[in-house]
Amino acid sequence: METDTIIQPTDVDLHHTTTTALYYSTIKNYYNIAGPDYEAWSKDFNMHFGYCKKFSDIFSLEKMLYRMNDEVLERLQIPANKATAIVDLGCGVGTVARYAAKQYPCATITGVTIVDFQLNKGRELIHKEGLDKKVTLVKDNFEGSHFANESFDRAYALESACHANGSNKQLVIKDLAKILKTGGQFCIADGFLKHDKKLPWLFEKIYKKIIACWALPCFGNINEFTATLEKYGLQNIKVEEISLRIAPSVAYVPYTCVKFFITELWKNKSLKMKKERWNNVYGPLLGMILGLYHRHFGYYIISGNK
Repeated sequence: METDTIIQPTDVDLHHTTTTALYYSTIKNYYNIAGPDYEAWSKDFNMHFGYCKKFSDIFSLEKMLYRMNDEVLERLQIPANKATAIVDLGCGVGTVARYAAKQYPCATITGVTIVDFQLNKGRELIHKEGLDKKVTLVKDNFEGSHFANESFDRAYALESACHANGSNKQLVIKDLAKILKTGGQFCIADGFLKHDKKLPWLFEKIYKKIIACWALPCFGNINEFTATLEKYGLQNIKVEEISLRIAPSVAYVPYTCVKFFITELWKNKSLKMKKERWNNVYGPLLGMILGLYHRHFGYYIISGNK
């Protein structure tokens, strides 16, 4: 099933002032303009940080990126020989969805995005890899999707829940709880603030710049987030901080930025770029500094079931 109609949230209890058409427009503009540049980070468009499982992983960024895909998918406990419907909430160009389709032959994956570039590029890659019958991308909003209740056996969000509104990310959790079948597993991997106390001046300054660069309303608060999962009936919640596991992939950011600038100069003889493309460079560089504030910020994998 494919639809290009975006369903906007109708809830009145939104937790952030940017929950408007303008906010969604900002996200779409960012990824439509800067989205192609993610190929500099990953030739396969893995639009997230990687997971370092063993020492040898540090020598290959792409290997760590796929390790992260494995970590998320393994926590979903996808059966090998049973038809399983999976939803990717904030799918990018469907790289994780395509990977899942290859790893789990009985699974079908539906990816959700509001970004035209991601939709078009993703469908192109799906067709190129012969996965049209296993992976579908739809243009929809994970804060109030069109899917019927209990449509999916599994659900995941890999570095996309940060784009949801509010520090508790209530709307995306509410939607996840609605479309996930009873007994279904979920997994979310993302960066989170560790508390709601006053932040150090420099951290707060960097934090505000990062959310502006990456078109985020805010990062989630891990305590509020887990409480909201429980509020909507999700259970057996396991919270794992993996900040040190992703650090080796974050270390590739400076090298990637230098490579990107050299390529841009070679191709266009100029570094004149739109704001969104510059923000896509600033964001990861500032993120390296943000990650040093372990008391205030961490990277987590949260899993459980309905």
